[in-house]
Amino acid sequence: MFSIKVNSRTFEFPDEWLVMKYDDTPYYKKKFQGKTQGTSGLKPTMTGVDLIATNPLGNECVMYLIESKDYRFHRRTKKKTPVAEFVEKVLDTLTGIIPTVLCSDSFINGENILREQLRVAQKLRLVYHFEQPANHSKLFPRAYDPADIQSKIRDELRIIDPLALVIDEKNQKKVPWNVE
Repeated sequence: MFSIKVNSRTFEFPDEWLVMKYDDTPYYKKKFQGKTQGTSGLKPTMTGVDLIATNPLGNECVMYLIESKDYRFHRRTKKKTPVAEFVEKVLDTLTGIIPTVLCSDSFINGENILREQLRVAQKLRLVYHFEQPANHSKLFPRAYDPADIQSKIRDELRIIDPLALVIDEKNQKKVPWNVE
């Protein structure tokens, strides 16, 4: 198993998978962070999903764009809704993938993995790993209904992935990796 840490969570993928932290690539950090104009006007920074993962040995090679948020111990303080944040990250990632692969001078620290992922991928899937407190309390409320978030994401991004998933530790069996 191959492990990669994202914030407080550890994602475990089978060894043959191609996995990278997209926003850790040098090209993304140099070219996209802080220097972009978004598709809907001026924007201070370009965002990206946490992980891009592909199983190159599957019957149908799927590239997963994975975002992970964990609000079990800290409240969500962002002004954007979780749906708006996820949609923006997915669209910004898709906007940045092609230049990262085609315009990068050197393929280090994951950019070569991204090139291989794009070469073999036949399908794109979106996954939002969204953790909230298991029990509702005043200090740590369970403020969002995952089914509602999933429905809104599927509405917003239906042209990209009409079956986008919103998962947490209770229903992570819907994806072919483990999260601890």
